[in-house]
Order: sequence, then C-alpha cells, then structure tokens
Amino acid sequence: MNDKARIATWIQPDPVIIDVGQDLASAIQLMAERHIGAILVTEHGRLTGIFTERDLLKLFSGSTPQAALGLLARPMGEFMTRDPVSARVQDDYNSVYLKMKTHNIRHIPVLDGERLAGIVSMRDLLHVYQNELESAFHDTRRELESLRQIASFSEGDRLDNLVKEINRYRELSLTDELTGLYNKRYFQARLTEEVTRAHRAGSPLALIFCDIDHFKGVNDNYGHPAGDEVLRQSARVLSGALEELNVISRLRKSDIVARYGGEEFVIILPETGREGAGVAAEKMRQGIEKWKFRVEGREIGVTMSFGVAELEPGKKNSAELIEHADFAMYGAKNTGRNRVVVYPGKPR
Repeated sequence: MNDKARIATWIQPDPVIIDVGQDLASAIQLMAERHIGAILVTEHGRLTGIFTERDLLKLFSGSTPQAALGLLARPMGEFMTRDPVSARVQDDYNSVYLKMKTHNIRHIPVLDGERLAGIVSMRDLLHVYQNELESAFHDTRRELESLRQIASFSEGDRLDNLVKEINRYRELSLTDELTGLYNKRYFQARLTEEVTRAHRAGSPLALIFCDIDHFKGVNDNYGHPAGDEVLRQSARVLSGALEELNVISRLRKSDIVARYGGEEFVIILPETGREGAGVAAEKMRQGIEKWKFRVEGREIGVTMSFGVAELEPGKKNSAELIEHADFAMYGAKNTGRNRVVVYPGKPR
C-alpha cells in the first residue's frame, strides 16, 4: 500500500489526554489552551472514552450559569463518550474516512494493538480527501488518456514516475473509472459499516446483486467498446441518472450503487427489508429492459438478472450477506434470466 494511503501518515501522534477521574474543568481548559476539538480520556493508561466540542456544546446548551458551574468539578467519566469508535494504525485512509462519515464523527482515536497511537480529525482529512484524491485523480486520468503521446517523447524515469502516480491515484480512488459508480473497494468498506450500523440500530439492511445477461455476446457481436458503453449506460439506469426513465424513483442518498466487477453491480439499501429491496430491484429490471442501449450507431436490447438478500438477525458478517445476494442472482440466471429472485425464494 502506498504510504499516503495509510492512516498512520495523518495521525496526530501526541493527542491531548486526560484521566477519567479528572474534572470537567481541566478538560475544558486543555481544549481551550491547545485549540483542539477533542480530548481523549484514559483509565490506567488505556483509552476509555472521548470528549469533543459537540459534547461540550450539548452539555451546556440551555444550562443556567449556576448549573454549568456545578458540572465543572465532576469527573470526566460522567461526560465522555465511552468506548468510542476507533481506527487501527494499519487501516487505510479511505476506510477511516468512511468510518467517520458513517458514524458522523469528527475525531477518531487510532490504536496500535491496545496502545493509543494518536488521533485523526476530519479537518485533517478533508482537504486531502476532496482535493488531492478527487481533483488530482481527475487530472491523472487526463494524463492517462494522453499517455501514448507522452511516452513518445518521455525518457524512462519520467514515464516511470507518471505510471507510479497513476497507480497511486487508482489505489486511492473510490470510483470506477469506466462507469463513474463507486468501486468494489468503497462498496466493501461501506457494507461493513452499514452492517455494523444495522445491528446497532436494530434496523433492516438489504443488498441487491445484478448481472448483465449474455454480456459476452455483446462483446463478441459488437466489440469491447460497445460492451463498455453498455456498462456505462447500465450504471446510469441503475443509479436513476436517466431522466427518460421516470419509472425508476430516484435512489435515496443513503443508497449505494457500485460496480462489483466485470458486468456485475451491487446496491446497498440501508433501512430496507427484503420486500422493499425486491420492489426496487424489479423497477431496475424493468428500466434496463425498456432502455434502448445505443452502441455503435444502433440500438440493442439488454436485460439483467437480480438477486436480493436481507441481513439476517444476529449475522454480523457482511460476507454472508454478499453470498446470499449472489446466490439469489444466480438463481435468477438459472431460472431464465431477466428476473428478480429474493433469497432464499423463487423469482418474483
């Protein structure tokens, strides 16, 4: 993994720490003196909690001056968030960013085994995440498109450096180059977070797997550029990006559409059970079937097979949810294609 992809690169290694038994006034004073938005709380040298500016504002919002003064002498153990969401020093940049976004937190302690290695704040990541990863990645894509011209007059070292940069941004990217959807890397990290969230909140979570029917025939009959165009248009249909297909209601912001690989796509549907996901999959199936795919100056028909699965109670392994949705999709393939199968049932 590239060094910049490791969260260790962005850790503040000397976080401000306070003991669980110290009073609230000491924590507030430290936060003010150091101009920081979070302070870590330890007990016997081990991380036990975190106290942030959000906690502070919530604590004193609406309190009278007398009530506020009464809180200052009380121990941090009463005010901190216990067992905070944490990262590991070996985690990569993207997974930590996604964890913070998913849990809506601005600060995350980083552990090296059981030892506290430091803290990372969203403020530290945003500039790099939004500018370096997004704008620089798009810049590098343009360089990739002109690589042939560059190679014609580049010396070895210059070309090698360019290829290394391209590979670096590919590694850090969250999107699939061809379709513009999220990539498998993002999908896997996000699904893990959504499974954790679903169990914590006791809410349903569904997953849709879908695959273009007879895609090899598209490549064989029309060529790989045509196949790429079918993938791009399929991505737009599945994500609800085509205004012409008003049959498909737009996905919610919380729904995630990603390219899983080849001609396979996945859709994460938080707070959705198997029935609701089955309805969504059927709308997508109809949209693909009705859409006239324009490739190489002609229109061709394309269909997709869909598999739907819901996270089962007590199952915390995202791999099992993937396996069930994939199994259902192949059930759709094996019973005639162009249909939706909801695990473990029969085609809709």
